[in-house]
Amino acid sequence: MHIDLKNNNGTLYLSVGESYTVKENGISKRRNRFIRSIGPLAVFDDGQPHYLERLRKSFKDGAPLISSLNDLVSKGAQSDKVTVTFDKASDADAFASPKNAGYFLLDSLYDALGIYDVLNLHKSRSKIEYDINGLVKLLVFGRVLDPGSKSATWSSKGDYVFPVAASDLRIEIYRVLDVLYKKAGTIQKRMNLKIANGAGRDTDICYYDVTNFWFEIDENDKDILDENGDVIKEGLRKSGPSKAKNRKPIVQMGLFLDSNGIPIAYELFPGNHIDQTTLRPALEKSVWGMNFGRVVIVADGGLNSGKNLARILAMGNGYIVAKSAKGSDMEAKKWILDQDGYIENQDGTFRLKSKIRERTIADENGNEVQIKEKVISYWSSKQYLHALHENEGFVEYLKAVIKSPDKLRDKQSKLQKYLIKQHVDKKTGEVIKTKPILSLNMEKIQMDMNLMGYYTIMTSELDMPDRDVIDKYHGLSRIEEAFRTIKSDIEGRPVFVYEPTHIDAHFLICFIALTMIRLIQYKILVHQGKETKNSRDWELGLSADRIKSALNGFVADPIPGGRYRLAKPDGDFKLIADAFGVDAELRIPSTPELRQLKYQFDKANLM
Repeated sequence: MHIDLKNNNGTLYLSVGESYTVKENGISKRRNRFIRSIGPLAVFDDGQPHYLERLRKSFKDGAPLISSLNDLVSKGAQSDKVTVTFDKASDADAFASPKNAGYFLLDSLYDALGIYDVLNLHKSRSKIEYDINGLVKLLVFGRVLDPGSKSATWSSKGDYVFPVAASDLRIEIYRVLDVLYKKAGTIQKRMNLKIANGAGRDTDICYYDVTNFWFEIDENDKDILDENGDVIKEGLRKSGPSKAKNRKPIVQMGLFLDSNGIPIAYELFPGNHIDQTTLRPALEKSVWGMNFGRVVIVADGGLNSGKNLARILAMGNGYIVAKSAKGSDMEAKKWILDQDGYIENQDGTFRLKSKIRERTIADENGNEVQIKEKVISYWSSKQYLHALHENEGFVEYLKAVIKSPDKLRDKQSKLQKYLIKQHVDKKTGEVIKTKPILSLNMEKIQMDMNLMGYYTIMTSELDMPDRDVIDKYHGLSRIEEAFRTIKSDIEGRPVFVYEPTHIDAHFLICFIALTMIRLIQYKILVHQGKETKNSRDWELGLSADRIKSALNGFVADPIPGGRYRLAKPDGDFKLIADAFGVDAELRIPSTPELRQLKYQFDKANLM
């Protein structure tokens, strides 16, 4: 096996391939087959010279730089050269292309989530003749197993052991995107209902966060205006604060997860919408209409605004939100740094205190609202050391500025919030309009240095124990992991489509794929007897990358006599099959026996 590098529309992607030799009628022919997708090169490149060369050598030496490849080298499953001899050309054809059988589980999850029913009903009402469900399955399965463009996904429809989509026209893969856009809200509601009746929705806590995706375009999408010049519909891809620090136009995605880390809903917003402005419309378009009862919304500091909190409380719900210690007012900073009231653990690595306060906030209409909330301040040595490391360069620069004040003129932006600018006549000391004299607000700098390692959380849940509030807030790491899964494992970008409706449909496909992966992980955790609400155990079940690898590795080779040579389930696939109560170890199954295996997944307790 070896590392391949391919250019896909300007983006370099890594994958694992395998070379082998086939003798057909006495003639040796060299072949190469795909083993596993790794992901974009930019995700793994450590910035040091000759990364690709070092990666290939480390993989060959059995200690790959990318840890997710360890199972390929440790098991020694396959050699770099495989020779297969056939007596007849027809036999060679039978072994030429193994077909994926791991999708059996994805196919069953698709139906169990109710997506088939929604689209089948739409098809009957709209009199559409092409295979809507087959094409959507193709798009979703492809996003989990081998992410690529819509056209490439359509071309791979023959890679499955049994046909997934009955379609002969490539254009239909794009037509079905219009259907997905129209039915996106209905599909999400149906998925929620099915999950609630299956795995069970635990929505006492509902996590929300925002990320964005950039596009390879130079100009923003234009707004649609009416005859008076008023905006009817905003353009979707707009310049805004990119998480990737990219200046290209972006699209914002808001995502909700339940207490078990299973997706609830998503919403897309134009890229110029800041995080704070997305929460209220996202709640109203999705969560409020799903009849969850009272929920507690957990969000980070970027979503913390009076308008959001007032709306959440007005709907009879609660909140747990962060507040930057450095961004707090002076009175709050003094309370945070005052050591009176803190409770410290035995080894001195963690301490916390809290208080109940009343304050006035303004709702979305500008009306004053009186609220009562708990404020928790906590410090941890781990977060302190992390903050110290992150600010190491700034501290060194600060020392240099203190030593040589002239350096202030070089990079003022670094110290902008700490600068004092005065226009002073050096001879008389009179404050006048002239070239400014720069100095540092050392008191503010020292205050912020003292606040390193401190975090504050505000909550409407006055009776919830402080440590429980902190633990629930830390559950936001699950939504960060969900975004990483979308961006890395199922490769949410590049998007490969340009119409706003098709972009929304693309992210619905990503949302469905993410939900399937999370349900598989959830079932594994339950099977292993692990806590599904503990964010630290989430990846201990099986990572998204290993799930993708396991499903891709479960293949079936057609052989003469109407039978298949089925891959022996590796440890990861066996774990997945066991979690769903399916015995996937078959010896040279016939077509009916292989279909019976698929039927086992269909009838398994999927959620």
